[in-house]
Amino acid sequence: MKNKRNLFLIALVIPILLLLSLTWKPLWTLNTGTPIVLETIPVDPRDILYGDYVSLQFAVEEFKEDVIEPELLKDLKKQSFGKIVVYAVLQKEHGDLYGLKSVTAEKPDSGIFLEGQMYRYGDSIVGEEITYYADFLPDRFYVPENTGQRLENLSRKGKLIAKMKVYNGYTVLQDIQPK
Repeated sequence: MKNKRNLFLIALVIPILLLLSLTWKPLWTLNTGTPIVLETIPVDPRDILYGDYVSLQFAVEEFKEDVIEPELLKDLKKQSFGKIVVYAVLQKEHGDLYGLKSVTAEKPDSGIFLEGQMYRYGDSIVGEEITYYADFLPDRFYVPENTGQRLENLSRKGKLIAKMKVYNGYTVLQDIQPK
């Protein structure tokens, strides 16, 4: 009888522990992460099924070859295709605003950086400048009912900034507001 009760308690506790463990990384980032501000760029959302939200794209997710480390650039231009893990090293520009310093395949030991993914591009056309894209940050921010339209208009004009916390490459988007 006691054995059945112990099994029941274990069966009850394990799912609760698993659910609580899913909240550990975001909560740790919120409590110990470094607060940063990033600039958004315009994007036009197409999905209206999720309620009021603002679709976001960040300036640090779009970059040219000059910020990519040479080894990573070689890897991106290989004939192979697929996703690779990359890191965006950030630097403070002015005030609380951060910008992109470099993109690397090696995880930085220190400083503020974002972990993300990007695709290999294969051979490029000679003489043509390529814009590279990486996915470092969340692309949606849900807002209270009937407030999304104003923020979406500001987003289309590139007039939004996003406040977030970063810890060890992981980010938690806290708020968006007009520049």
